[in-house]
Amino acid sequence: MPAIQTQYLSRASASLAPVLGTVSRVLLAVVGAYFFTTASVMLAARGIADLGLMSRSDAVVLAAMLGFLLYLGLLLWAFAERRLGRVAIVLGGGSLLLHGAATLLQAPA
Repeated sequence: MPAIQTQYLSRASASLAPVLGTVSRVLLAVVGAYFFTTASVMLAARGIADLGLMSRSDAVVLAAMLGFLLYLGLLLWAFAERRLGRVAIVLGGGSLLLHGAATLLQAPA
């Protein structure tokens, strides 16, 4: 009897592996790309405004519009990339670096 249960469990876990891979990729793509994009938009808006290229409000609008394109590109890349680990490293590490840079450039209160 235990051999049948073990065989059933191995089949169930084998059939569950692709589902978990897909779910983790979707969550990583949506959430990771969101955080990466928000950090990029914050940094770009701050950089454009600080360089004096345009007013703050125009810089925020431009960065937000470019953020939509960046988010779409990151989502497409996250599903096109074969290795899930690379997606996690790029989106997670990039988000942390960009958020850190945006925080350092933030004006003191």
